[in-house]
Amino acid sequence: MITDILELDQTQLQRQVVVIGSGIAGAEVATYLARHGREVVLLESGRDRFDASIQALNEVIFLGKRHRELNPDSYYHQYLPPELRGVSRVRQFGGTSNVWTGKWKYLQPGDFGARPWVPHSGWPIGFDDLLPYYRSAAKDYGFGDLEAEAERAEIVALRTQVAGSGLKLSSFYWEETPTRTALRFGEEMRRSRHLQVVLGATATELKLDKTGRHVTAVSCRSLEGRELVVQGETIILAIGAFETARLLLSSDRQLPGGIGNGHDLVGRFYTDHPKHHTGKLYPGALARRFAPELQYSPKPRFCVCFALDDATQQAHELLEHVLYLQPIYESIYERALGSLWRGFQGQPACRDGNGSIAHYRVKFVTEQVPHRDSRIKLGAERDALGQRKLEVDWCFTDHDRASMAKTLQLLTQRFAAAGLGSFDFGNDPPSLETMTDAAHQMGTTRMASCPEAGVTDMNCRVFGTDNLYVAGSAVFPTGPSYSPTFTILALARRLGEHLLQTTAASTVATTQFLV
Repeated sequence: MITDILELDQTQLQRQVVVIGSGIAGAEVATYLARHGREVVLLESGRDRFDASIQALNEVIFLGKRHRELNPDSYYHQYLPPELRGVSRVRQFGGTSNVWTGKWKYLQPGDFGARPWVPHSGWPIGFDDLLPYYRSAAKDYGFGDLEAEAERAEIVALRTQVAGSGLKLSSFYWEETPTRTALRFGEEMRRSRHLQVVLGATATELKLDKTGRHVTAVSCRSLEGRELVVQGETIILAIGAFETARLLLSSDRQLPGGIGNGHDLVGRFYTDHPKHHTGKLYPGALARRFAPELQYSPKPRFCVCFALDDATQQAHELLEHVLYLQPIYESIYERALGSLWRGFQGQPACRDGNGSIAHYRVKFVTEQVPHRDSRIKLGAERDALGQRKLEVDWCFTDHDRASMAKTLQLLTQRFAAAGLGSFDFGNDPPSLETMTDAAHQMGTTRMASCPEAGVTDMNCRVFGTDNLYVAGSAVFPTGPSYSPTFTILALARRLGEHLLQTTAASTVATTQFLV
């Protein structure tokens, strides 16, 4: 069932599992556990409808590079309501899935390995650990088969052609209508006998037992002043890299420095995917030949992206930077002039199933080195609930800058050599200072093999606790491949299965409350 904190007669609830956050990770793990008989409460700060006063709880203080912010006039997010354009984190039922674009992409096998030239790289799990969950999610959500797509004759041919020039490509699946968890799971949540969703309930503190290792309850508060304490045997934080770190750091009355922060790592190693999206590619012969494989619409469909191959990245000690190509079609006027010009030059048109292509818009997306000083921490300012606001110091290294410059140089050369085309960045070449974030916050509770290297273990459990878990990209040690959502979903599925195997079905009735 779904209720609002204002509708509750109780000031305390008890369930077997407490999930905080209703985005893709939270909704997935909560419904999965409820379907298997676990008694679950899902806490969400927002409500069914967008509320600007609740959204304001997301405000942070930027110490380093700023992130994109609300811009109702943004051309880049025209598919969203004006109040959400430019917003990277959403407090509303469904979480940030409410602004997501619907691209589903596997991380690649090599993305999980340690790269000697990238400090702090390497995951404690591998691609094979997530592959069953990628596959099951693709089937259940109705995505296309990315593995089959990789073997399609046209993709194999294109991959072979660009490989000869030191490039690689990978595919992603783009939904026609992006998954919004409030729509996908809303009816199931309303009907569930084992799941209770409480809206308007912002988690403000995690309470520990006397050992300091076991989280006993979550304290919640609403802007209207209502308070709620939710007790649970297992606690799952699915509130994104910023709010996960804030809740751990803020829960410091029993443990100085906060929960999971014995080695001062909570909030550190913060990364995103800086991106530039105003460049152009004028297509060459290979792009003209494979234009249908570069097509972006109609959706749903598979699309491709390009990067330097692994051997080149290793040889030049580069990070993983990815290029996406969006067809921009000729207007009627451009088509007439273009036809005359191409006839004069003896050059064929670049055409896909939607028409003649004037050029491709280039979106250049960069990985960054995870390092301790790129971080978020608690500041002195307080929000409307009296909670300390976050200070965000998103910063970069010389390695980041050198890698991006070298990658652009090599991509320019190799795209031309492969016959894909020539770039034109005009007066706005990509630079870390001018690029925007991609709303892909990662790394603030990074996964590691030991507490000296990270905040969570290979099963997403917070080190130093026995029942506290993190679901989402906060656990990513690195973010080498653009679009983390599929991996967030796969990790949530894996966590749900892990908890089913390690916890017994609850004997607590759905209607039983602590009062």
